[in-house]
Amino acid sequence: MVKKGTPQVKQFNKGLQQVIIGIVSGILFNIILSAFKKSGILPSNVVIWFTVVGLVGSIVTMFSFKTAGVIFTLGWILGAWLLKSILEPFDFLVYFWAPIFILGIRTLFYVKKSTFGK
Repeated sequence: MVKKGTPQVKQFNKGLQQVIIGIVSGILFNIILSAFKKSGILPSNVVIWFTVVGLVGSIVTMFSFKTAGVIFTLGWILGAWLLKSILEPFDFLVYFWAPIFILGIRTLFYVKKSTFGK
């Protein structure tokens, strides 16, 4: 049993806090970006570049951490699924299916490494 105040609990609480901040920030960023796109302040190609840069940053995060990257990816998939009603079809494609594809690649690398060594 893990006692309150132990390093594991503190790490979990910090991780949970970061997840909540990340989700809220992502939702707010998406709302603002969509509003700018609809009002014509930002052209569509700029919005696409924001999406691409965000996706690349998330991919780097997924591959940077052994266990946390997998958990991050699973959280991202769950978040996209929960937000599917407010995401545009292209955004859902990017934010739901791309992480599933990346998780598949990570699984292949893991199986290859554990089966064949380095």
